[in-house]
Amino acid sequence: MLDTILAKAEAVFEDIVEIRREIHRHPELGKEEIKTSSLIKEQLAKYGVDEILAPDGTSVIGVVKGRKGSGRCIGIRCDMDALPVLEATGLPFSSENSGVMHACGHDLHTAMMLGNAKILADMREEFAGTVKLIFEASEEKQPGGARAIIDSGTVDDVDVFLAMHVLPTEDGLGKVGLKKGSVTTSADEVYITVHGKSGHGSQPQEAKDAILAASQINILLQQIQARNINPLDTCIFSINSFHGGVATNIIAGQCKMAGAMRAYTEEARAIATEKIYDICAGVEKVSGCAIDAEVIKGYDACINDDKIVDALASAFEGTLGPESYYFMKEPLGFSEDYSFFGSMTGKPSVLMFLNAGHALGMEVSTLHSPDCTFDEAAMQHGMAAMTHSVLALLRKMM
Repeated sequence: MLDTILAKAEAVFEDIVEIRREIHRHPELGKEEIKTSSLIKEQLAKYGVDEILAPDGTSVIGVVKGRKGSGRCIGIRCDMDALPVLEATGLPFSSENSGVMHACGHDLHTAMMLGNAKILADMREEFAGTVKLIFEASEEKQPGGARAIIDSGTVDDVDVFLAMHVLPTEDGLGKVGLKKGSVTTSADEVYITVHGKSGHGSQPQEAKDAILAASQINILLQQIQARNINPLDTCIFSINSFHGGVATNIIAGQCKMAGAMRAYTEEARAIATEKIYDICAGVEKVSGCAIDAEVIKGYDACINDDKIVDALASAFEGTLGPESYYFMKEPLGFSEDYSFFGSMTGKPSVLMFLNAGHALGMEVSTLHSPDCTFDEAAMQHGMAAMTHSVLALLRKMM
């Protein structure tokens, strides 16, 4: 079966490159993926999937049913939205939508998923079970697209969720990165407003200094990791907006601060959230200022299922070989609303990573940067690895 997968991934590769470039030329922001969604539906129909579902907005689900029996159901998910970034790659298929760019590889994700649809549809006589190919809209834009798909009920029958995210890399093109447990952080927004009392700079005793109180809060937030979180865990605070005061000789009567909080575990996240409110209450009492604090819950951390990771590693080791994958030494610092497919449904899920190199003649850049590029050859490896993962798990779960 592996030889068939590899041959079919090679056969569809040229088509997938064209699709990727078409999507890259015409990037669309979250909730606006009209053309991308239409292209996906058109290609799914062309590739002969059994059903095409519209769970919410511009999201799409393609369904492929194995002909050897009902079996279990695996959901594989990709994201499809672009970012508000002005592209600077100079690629011949650069964005034609000024100020919008596929700078996080979602064009590759979508194209590879369509390749998976083609391969699985062609091989449906050879497996039992169902595969749902989930094309998620608006991953980059809170509240994301995953929750709406889950709430639609269209993935209620999925037993295991899989996803693959490309990474710009210097070497190891096509290798799949696996990790047990936490693999990305949660992402919450923190908003704090300090209401003090303005006064003359020469008479601080008659005022309530909002900037001083806000500064104390910021310093104390940074101590949460050092004194309240397990040293083996991590919680990151970054106050990225801090505004107060109107003149050099007037004590500020108000100061607003906002930022992000990221954690790898729900335990650290819960402790940190509680401490934010405790700190604000304490500073409020000491400073005499009134303080409004709000933590807006965003994406959960992605927690990979250990047993599924072991099963995938075993499948890669026994067929694609030990050079086809590696175990990641540490989790990544960004966030993914793919996490909800696990945390909201209670089903096992795994987020894999694909070493996707960089464009010829260009240096490796980071995700979300205007010069972020990838080596398209990685997509052939990605399609083969994902298809192999799906079929190996379906066989194992029979």
